[in-house]
Amino acid sequence: MRALGLMTCGTLLLSGCSFTTAGGLTECETSADCDSAQVCNAGFCLPQPEGCGLEFGPASATNAIALGAALPLTTADGKDESEEQALNSIKLAIEEVNQREGINGRPFVLYICDTRSDANRARAQAEWLVKEKEVPVIFTSGSAQTITVSSATIAAGVLLMTHTGTSPDIATLPDKPRDATAGLVWRTAPSDSVQGRIIADLLEGTLPVQEPTPPFANIDNVVLSYVDDPYGQGLSGVVLRFLDAPGINVQSAKYSRNGDVTSAVGTIGSAQPDITVMAGFSEDNAKIVSQLVAQGRTGQRWFFTDASKDRGLFTALGINRSQVEGAYGTAPAQARPNDPVYRLFEQRFRSAYLNQDPGQYSFTAHAYDAMYLVALGTAYAVGPDNSKPQPITGARIAEGLARMTPPRGETAPAFELGFSGFIEARAAMRAGTIIDVKGASGELDFDAAGEAPSEYELWKIENGTFKTVQLINPSTN
Repeated sequence: MRALGLMTCGTLLLSGCSFTTAGGLTECETSADCDSAQVCNAGFCLPQPEGCGLEFGPASATNAIALGAALPLTTADGKDESEEQALNSIKLAIEEVNQREGINGRPFVLYICDTRSDANRARAQAEWLVKEKEVPVIFTSGSAQTITVSSATIAAGVLLMTHTGTSPDIATLPDKPRDATAGLVWRTAPSDSVQGRIIADLLEGTLPVQEPTPPFANIDNVVLSYVDDPYGQGLSGVVLRFLDAPGINVQSAKYSRNGDVTSAVGTIGSAQPDITVMAGFSEDNAKIVSQLVAQGRTGQRWFFTDASKDRGLFTALGINRSQVEGAYGTAPAQARPNDPVYRLFEQRFRSAYLNQDPGQYSFTAHAYDAMYLVALGTAYAVGPDNSKPQPITGARIAEGLARMTPPRGETAPAFELGFSGFIEARAAMRAGTIIDVKGASGELDFDAAGEAPSEYELWKIENGTFKTVQLINPSTN
């Protein structure tokens, strides 16, 4: 390496002058010539993409299996508590797998980038993870970011795994390479084509609720407030399709994520709905509630969706948190105290993270399952021969994922995702055996498109916590 003196932007032909410092630049041929927080670009060591740099696992291990994560860990208002806890679930799974010698004696290391809920930034980070870290898998969160990142990962043959992306659009992504047996985009979160119908059935009163007093009786006027991205568009579209009972009037109010919510506030305020469905993220929903309170409009009835099952909602509301007390919402089911797989995950999570309850957030169990699925898919990719391991590629991991659901009508060895059955499941996958897995998030019966159905939960805000009212098995009609 050779250190260069101060140079001009025109000389370096870089995107800006921020990299030309009095301390000089370092020439490089590859990123291995640079410091750990730098990459080789156009022959010079430059800072890695903004938001990247966090690592989890033994990054110094020469044989580590690198994975990537591009997650919206912060927003314009600060950290995203729900995303933080979902990442903790992935970390917990990595730690448990590494304690059991990883895959063929190789541990996993996770390179983490904070997207700040910016889809374009997420794509740039994903491209860096693919090119510089050579990861075969990237974890994403959020439908809009998952869809944006997918164009980079699919082209590179990298598997994309999301634990929160619920937009129906994700199922239509062209993710299957020619002659491949499995696609490259997978998710443990179910499609909102199911959640939207459940919400409509609840508001129409056709789905019984286990409460002393029917909570959705006499609803005639509904506002559907939604974030104008693939998540909000997809979910609101399904709700509108099914919320068609005679006499129910529905108005829509859209807004941009982390943007101006004034128009949505105006629609809700003028419509004076019986209930407002909030298909958006906790920070934006908190803005809407708070602005209505500032206008003197209190006592509104709210119905939230999965992205607001997040204790960050209460943090963002501050003194207005009482305005959502008694509100209901839906989410892919998390807290299952009677399910042994979930219960073991919950105990491990509480032990690792200061008694934090994973059931107070959406998708923690789905994130934990996502990492275990990737680990088992990697075991399949490596193959049975310790001395001649096969390449670990996104396509081979996807083939492994496709072997974790037996064909309809057939049985297969059953395994629970988690540390207790991991060694046996890993051996079965390395041998090429088709297995049947159940996760902390429930049964994971994937179809050919990498989609798995899920139970849902109806939850209620009580005393500043999310209480599960009942589990709902979606209709197959």
